Amino acid sequence: MEKRKTSRRRRRKIQLTPFQTVVFTLVGLCLALGLYVSVGSGVGTAPTWDEIYAAVGLAEPLPADDLPENTDAVHFIDVGQADATLLQSGGEYCLVDAGDTDSEQKLMAYLEERGVTHLKLLVMSHPHADHIGSMAAVLEKIEVEQVLLPDFDKAPYPTTRLFEKVMDAIEASGAVVTTAAPGQSFSVGSGSLQVLAAGVETDNYNDLSQVLLFESGELTVLLSGDGEKPVEQAALEAGVVPQADVFKAAHHGSDTSNTMEFLQAIRPRYVAISCGLGNSYGHPHAEPMERFEQVGAQVLRTDQDGSVVIAATENGLQSYTSSAAGEKEAA
Repeated sequence: MEKRKTSRRRRRKIQLTPFQTVVFTLVGLCLALGLYVSVGSGVGTAPTWDEIYAAVGLAEPLPADDLPENTDAVHFIDVGQADATLLQSGGEYCLVDAGDTDSEQKLMAYLEERGVTHLKLLVMSHPHADHIGSMAAVLEKIEVEQVLLPDFDKAPYPTTRLFEKVMDAIEASGAVVTTAAPGQSFSVGSGSLQVLAAGVETDNYNDLSQVLLFESGELTVLLSGDGEKPVEQAALEAGVVPQADVFKAAHHGSDTSNTMEFLQAIRPRYVAISCGLGNSYGHPHAEPMERFEQVGAQVLRTDQDGSVVIAATENGLQSYTSSAAGEKEAA
């Protein structure tokens, strides 16, 4: 597929050394501490987290119901210990993965609530059950224009009953089917979803995961599915890892992924983690959480925050969560 041209100026890719990362983090902390001292000494009270986040260029999440309509946004849908990410540009949508079989009702309710009746693109990052479990239901209930699949030539072809059900649903839907390859670009509204890398030769289906970049307006989002260290290293060596505002933590925040070198290349302002409350895998792991903090990212988690949305607004990027709505009602 011919790569769609865009007039949006590319951000220059900047790689930080570990020392530079520490310096930037310390500067942010100093700004926050300075605000704490100045506000505290001025009125005799400590600043709120809103004020501290504002000092380092971030704001506390707002209730999900406050999300503006027809904006550029990424939705990390709360589907438990699974993955489903909705990309939005104006009134067009792309869904990357579709949770597990147990989350079908939750996923479909979320899409219905958002008025999603048509998908420009449906992406299967890799064929594990927690990413394709409700994909057949999506294909049966929502009009899907195109489906992007992993490059199955890089691994033994999947033979699970669930995978076969999804492939049958794809065929029955009549959607155009494309195998992921680096350099592809798919339009979503006024934005685009680009395939930066398309997995590696592997016996581990996690490493079939694509590295994807969504760009729309002032919003940039990097997704890498459950791609582990070989996927991240291959993308870094190919020189295709850009800076992005938002990064979905790979493999639910596992230490098999999310290397410091990869995070330094992305330099995300936000990291969103899709994981289930009290999950048996211990996701997210402590080591990646420390790295997210070291690169200065604000971390949002579906197990704690519910569904997470990060959107481009007239005041810049803003995060919205289901839990913020609950806190607002409690207040």
